Amino acid sequence: MRTLIVTDSMIWNAETEYALAVAGAEAAMGFDVALAAPDGSDALAKAPAGVATNVLPGASLARSPADLLAACRWISTYTSDAPGTVVHSSRSSAHTAVALARDASTKLIHLRGGAAQPSAGALNRYLYRRRTDAVIASSGRIETWVRGRLGVPGERVFRMYLPIDLDRFGRARAAGAGAAEAEAAEVRREFGVAPDAPLVVNVARLAPVKGHGVLLEAWSRVVREHPSAVLLLVGEPWSGQPEGLKARAEALGVSESVRFAGRRDDVPAILTAADVCVCSSIGSEENSRAVSEYMAAGRPVVATSVGVIPELVVEGGTGLLAAPSDVEALSESLKRLLGDPGRAAAMGVAGGARAQELLSQQAFAAGLADVLAAVGAVNGGARS
Repeated sequence: MRTLIVTDSMIWNAETEYALAVAGAEAAMGFDVALAAPDGSDALAKAPAGVATNVLPGASLARSPADLLAACRWISTYTSDAPGTVVHSSRSSAHTAVALARDASTKLIHLRGGAAQPSAGALNRYLYRRRTDAVIASSGRIETWVRGRLGVPGERVFRMYLPIDLDRFGRARAAGAGAAEAEAAEVRREFGVAPDAPLVVNVARLAPVKGHGVLLEAWSRVVREHPSAVLLLVGEPWSGQPEGLKARAEALGVSESVRFAGRRDDVPAILTAADVCVCSSIGSEENSRAVSEYMAAGRPVVATSVGVIPELVVEGGTGLLAAPSDVEALSESLKRLLGDPGRAAAMGVAGGARAQELLSQQAFAAGLADVLAAVGAVNGGARS
């Protein structure tokens, strides 16, 4: 089978990651997979092994009619030269280009992994309902938007969660308790965290949507009951950060208990040292890689109920949920787990098992196979 992934994203974001997860999974399934993206895009730079790359003409499909037309011509030529290709579009503008350019032999499966609601305008509804064979959504909320706002029949909408490298995040546990303890001890030494101090880890870029300000407010309440606890913030700097967050921690009187690690490539190792992991996002999270990684590492989760998170975290089973921006609820959830290490550990074990069930590469590939089978079986889904 020949498949083509088309995206006009220039940067690495949730939608790009989701699209490349599809590309990688289909390559691993033995398909002939190609990726088309604008010159210089992160998607081309990070294409999975076994995926051929192509430069998509035009870098501003959403803003430039000329670029959109150029992309449509390229897609039309590609699919004409390779009839029967299954095309996956990622991002709304790429979807528009493929839907307009596809021929009768092409199957179009749109990938929706971003947090923006789709336009319910007449053109978009036409493209989804009449020119698209199936839609893959990364969360239940996106699935609801596609079905409700756009009127796409339920049998053509499929929900698939972003897969995680479970071996990478579970490697310390797989190597045995001794190896995990040694790795955790090294992390604690690096950041000056005592062996017996409760450690809470947050992994997220330091952007406003990730809710670090709310987390620091909540943390100021946590340390009143757990004065030896440490909060480790792992994530790349953002506009004005971490300086602003450091100043806020100082103003709240918690600077001594908060560490800023910056961007790290050893997140699996850092998670082995955590007693609890937290996500304080106030929006987005339609993939929530961080929460998925927490679970894969076998760590209990405290998280806000945004995006896909309530679908991943079982309240009271694998973690605790709080409303976004609710300082009181977030602090109480953290205090509850820090105050009951046995319960927290049990939640971590349950989360690890849930990650194996929902977030494996095998589960993702099986979902893709179901979508492709459905597209092949339904000839009336999209009409030329």
